[in-house]
Amino acid sequence: MFTVQQIKHMINTNSLHRFYNSRAWRRLSHEVMREQHNECQMCRECGIYSKAVVVHHVNYVRKRPDLAYSKTYIDCEGRECKQLVALCHDCHEKIHERGAYKKINKNKFVNEEKW
Repeated sequence: MFTVQQIKHMINTNSLHRFYNSRAWRRLSHEVMREQHNECQMCRECGIYSKAVVVHHVNYVRKRPDLAYSKTYIDCEGRECKQLVALCHDCHEKIHERGAYKKINKNKFVNEEKW
C-alpha cells in the first residue's frame, strides 16, 4: 500500500497508473465491487440494473490523495458518504464528461470562416 506522500509524488510525476495497478488498489476495488454486488450504483438509483466495470473515487485521487484507499468520507455537513462507488462504463464516462458525454461550451465563439 502506498503512502499519501508516495501517491502525491505519483501525481506530480504523472505516474498515477502505478497506484491503479498496485495489488492494494486491485484488492480494494474487488472488495468494493463485491460489496456493491457488481452493480452500477448510478443506474441502480434510477431503477436500472447495469453491471459495474470500474470503481470510481468520488473525491478524485489527484485532489484528495489522503482518501485514495478510503471507502467513505465525511462531507461538509458531517455526513458519512461513499468514497468508492462501483459504476458501469457509461456512468463513469458521464461523471468524467468524456466521449459522447463531453460537454460542449455553447457560448464559445466559433469562427464563421472555415479555412
